[in-house]
Amino acid sequence: MAETEATERKRKVEKYFHPTPKQSLDQIATALLAVGGIAVLVGLIALNSNAFVGGVMMAGGIYAAIKGGGKKKEYRDAYEKSEPKLSDREMDRLLAQDLKVIEERAMQRLGITSEHLEIGAQSWDPVAALLGTSPSERPEKRPLVLYGPNLSGFGIGDDGVWRFQEYEVLVVCPTLHHLALFHCSLDFLSGGLSKEDTEEYQYNHVVAVSTRTTPAPADISLEQLNTRTPDDDSVHFSKVQRRRLEVSVSNGQSMGVTVGISDEEDSTKRARLQSSGIDEVIGSIRRVLRDRSR
Repeated sequence: MAETEATERKRKVEKYFHPTPKQSLDQIATALLAVGGIAVLVGLIALNSNAFVGGVMMAGGIYAAIKGGGKKKEYRDAYEKSEPKLSDREMDRLLAQDLKVIEERAMQRLGITSEHLEIGAQSWDPVAALLGTSPSERPEKRPLVLYGPNLSGFGIGDDGVWRFQEYEVLVVCPTLHHLALFHCSLDFLSGGLSKEDTEEYQYNHVVAVSTRTTPAPADISLEQLNTRTPDDDSVHFSKVQRRRLEVSVSNGQSMGVTVGISDEEDSTKRARLQSSGIDEVIGSIRRVLRDRSR
């Protein structure tokens, strides 16, 4: 049953990332079919008076009709792959559901309940932000959840937000004695999780909660990753760089997520991502670290 649901979800979500074919392509196909049909008809009539002209007209008409039929099928196949699309709000609701599942998964994997959490009321909740509701509508004690895109296929929504086929999620669980972390990759097409990692650190081993900007791999091309509007010039970045939030410990290990994508050579070029709440999350973690270090 779960596999069937994942397959159905993937079928729906994939449409969001496929470009909708232009109506003009269907119009051209229809015109070719019409011209081909007329040419064949005229050729048949012309056969009585001039077999050569009639044959040429029929051959040309058949060719046009075949081309038109091919383009019609091409348009229909592309349309079925891309429509009907989920709306931007529906995509955000789906991501919110995934984050709630991951939050619960993290608590389960770490063996933590809400009673173990040493954290007060939060002004930031990614689930509430995606649903357009207030953080106060969810239980007061909950983990800190931060998510960001993997550099995977993406589509720019009608609202200008870049939505990705893969995300990475970091769940931070501050307890009385230690900081527990859960990190995973989310396949947004199917809702499947992979690369699940858990770590638990004593507070005095946590050396930094910070953001840093690093170049993306040289072979990353946003133009090629842009699956929905591949001809959009606005995503041409000379050098792609990522801003990441990371929790680092004394042994050199770190966990984090990407919270920004920009052009190294033009700071005005930035991917518009869903709000990360990075400042609130950093503030919450630092407050816990200060309290625990006293």
